[in-house]
Amino acid sequence: MVRREDRTLYGILLALGIVGILASSVIALPRLAGEGALLSCILVLLCWAAGSVLLLVRPLFRDFAHTLWASLLLYMALCLRLSLFDHISPDYVSFLSQWCGTMDRMTVREALTTPIGDYNMPYLYLLLIITRLPIYDLYGIKLCSVLADVAAALAVAKLAGLGTKRQGIVLGAFTVALLAPTCFLNSAYWGQCDSIYGAFCLWGLYFGLKEKPIPSLSCFALGFAFKLQAVFLLPMVLFFLAAGRMKWRHLPVFPGVFLLVMLPALLAGRSFHDTFSIYFSQTSAYPYMTLNAPSCWALVPNDCFVELDPAPVLLAGAAVLLLLYLFLQRREKLSTGDLMDLALIFALAIPWLLPRMHERYFYLAETLSIVYAVRHPKRWPAAFTLLLGGFLVYRNYLFGGSTVLTLEQLAVAYGAVLCYLVYAALRGDHDMEGELTYD
Repeated sequence: MVRREDRTLYGILLALGIVGILASSVIALPRLAGEGALLSCILVLLCWAAGSVLLLVRPLFRDFAHTLWASLLLYMALCLRLSLFDHISPDYVSFLSQWCGTMDRMTVREALTTPIGDYNMPYLYLLLIITRLPIYDLYGIKLCSVLADVAAALAVAKLAGLGTKRQGIVLGAFTVALLAPTCFLNSAYWGQCDSIYGAFCLWGLYFGLKEKPIPSLSCFALGFAFKLQAVFLLPMVLFFLAAGRMKWRHLPVFPGVFLLVMLPALLAGRSFHDTFSIYFSQTSAYPYMTLNAPSCWALVPNDCFVELDPAPVLLAGAAVLLLLYLFLQRREKLSTGDLMDLALIFALAIPWLLPRMHERYFYLAETLSIVYAVRHPKRWPAAFTLLLGGFLVYRNYLFGGSTVLTLEQLAVAYGAVLCYLVYAALRGDHDMEGELTYD
């Protein structure tokens, strides 16, 4: 029986939500001016409808009030993104628009077999589909990333639900994942696709924690197929194996799904070399210590790269192996919560230790920090540092102006957070409240 006070509160919240929907609609919907603007709006509304139905069919919450609020917040978050769709970034001008223009002049077979750009095949499939739709390619590119934003936020909420039974906290995690500046700036403003591989990796982590190895490895393989940066979370597969949540016989799922994704290009006639050499060429590109990323190599001048290479990569590899060794020694004691903490550690440690990192490569760490704050409420400054640091890095790159914190200062802050996370994990605090059971 719902108390009278609760009914009044729910009524007020619902009224505020309706006002928010109307206001966000008025602000966002008239903003688009490019070809296919109406179709873009319709697709965003369909995305909201699908997300709302998913919240009802596979509920995150046990009561309708929280589900309703999640749906309202989802709508406003999508409208926020829609209002940013017309921004044209230098990356779109120099790369994405050129690739789409090239594909638009080709047949499907030519587009699949011709080396275009330096992204892997699954993302090129998306670009090819976009060029065949009656829509401004900029909108189509951003729509794909916004859909992934929703999937990533749902994964964050599911992961948060493994660390607390309080529905309000799970709703808060879902909200922060939708409205974190680095998330909506990455997809809707910048037009990048980090949310796509990020969403697959987050769901891979969730399924691994729930001891569902085949969905987990499939998601990790799809994330890796979209972007090489999925390797930041792949060490978790070793921990799932060590903790008995996966078996060695499940591992062929990963290469099997990866090869399956590449199959359309191969069947169209693309050479084996052109299909599978993209990541090798990416690792040799950008001969810089850092590309606006707050990694440890931001403390070293970029012109030192030629003198130091390949020492930075070797040092990073040694440090990651040391972390793996330290935590694998404790594999019998690793709970679900401990594994979630380790996911954040590796998602932060690997890009912080590696050279040639872009500012966007901390996407997984910043997203997983939300889950960490849910599991460890008293350690919220660690999550806040990563989310604020990500926003400041994006701000400096996208908007310029006066610098609040230098890249070197942010690199030190990220390093301090990493050291704290490792120390806390090795200390072995077990403060997980328990798993939710209403999947």
